[in-house]
Amino acid sequence: MPILTFVAQGSDDRSIVPFPEPIAPRGYVTVEASIASAQLQLEYELLDFGRGPKLDGSKALKIASSLRLGRVHQTVAFSTATQFYRTQGAIGQLAAAHAILATAETLVQNAHAQFDNGRATLPDLQNAQAGAAEARFNLTSAEGEVKKSKLALTEAIGVEPTAELEIAAQDMTDLPESFDASVEDLIHNAWKIRPDLVARAQEVRQAHDRFQNARAAYRPSAGLSVSGGQTSEWPSADFGRLGPASVSTWSVEAKLRWEIFNGAREHEVAAALSEQQAAGEEQRATQDSVTRQVWEAYVNYQTAIEQQRSSQSFLAAAQVSYDSSLDAFKYGVRSLVDLVESERQLAQARMAVVRSQAQLMQNAVALSYATGTLLRGNATLPGVHP
Repeated sequence: MPILTFVAQGSDDRSIVPFPEPIAPRGYVTVEASIASAQLQLEYELLDFGRGPKLDGSKALKIASSLRLGRVHQTVAFSTATQFYRTQGAIGQLAAAHAILATAETLVQNAHAQFDNGRATLPDLQNAQAGAAEARFNLTSAEGEVKKSKLALTEAIGVEPTAELEIAAQDMTDLPESFDASVEDLIHNAWKIRPDLVARAQEVRQAHDRFQNARAAYRPSAGLSVSGGQTSEWPSADFGRLGPASVSTWSVEAKLRWEIFNGAREHEVAAALSEQQAAGEEQRATQDSVTRQVWEAYVNYQTAIEQQRSSQSFLAAAQVSYDSSLDAFKYGVRSLVDLVESERQLAQARMAVVRSQAQLMQNAVALSYATGTLLRGNATLPGVHP
């Protein structure tokens, strides 16, 4: 690339100029000169075998830096989304704890009624009361988990811990679902778009360009240098008379440089080649890591889908069992022990639904993060954005 430079300079110089004695009595003349000049200099490398590798390496480094910044953004979004769904899950568990407490209190009321009618024993009533006390304890624990989850979420999004966050409740209508893409398709897609893996490819390219530049350093180079401007000088001497001058000055220089021998040449080229090979190994290691991450995220996502479906079936069956046991208990054909067991299953089913839904959302975000589609605006998984 051509380089155009403007140079302005001034100087004051005193020097000794030898002169024959017949002309100068002392055999020399002392000259003082004040000089001012303004020049335009143009330098252009006509032949440089390292120019292309240098430019390509710089471009690769710039692209790699941008890609790594994009991966940092994805990591921040992944951490924030994960904590959001954890907080949403904690809020869902709190709502389930309220429902479980209401069910336990209803059970205590029915146990009181049966005890008063002589259909239940005192241990039965105390068992129901213990269940209600346990439900209150779990409710208090759930309230504390919500507060801690919100505190962690404020840290993730970078706001003050005192900020009040309003978190939407879990939405059963917008859950991620199964998709037709195989895990192999997801892996190959991640190889193409994962910012950190693509950045590794750019780093390999930069290492290759450094190697090419190291080899090009021992090839010939040719350049042209041109300068021109105005120079003014005001000389004076201690013998004789000198006149001032202000004239246009210029110079043209062409040069050819070729390093014939350098004892470090072999080592420099070998070092650059080693860096290129190391960059290639790092790229392969990153690719293997991405493959494992996508596989793990895919298995976790598919498992979470099945768990969420099973939890819905579990809840429906537990609700039917509880309603039937409660009706039978009122008619005196089922014991309170059976009713308490049905109530515990119903409580477990409610918590299982909340946990499985929160886990499904977290695994959906994890899969999107592992494949590199997070924040790309074309995520194939529904419901993965908070």
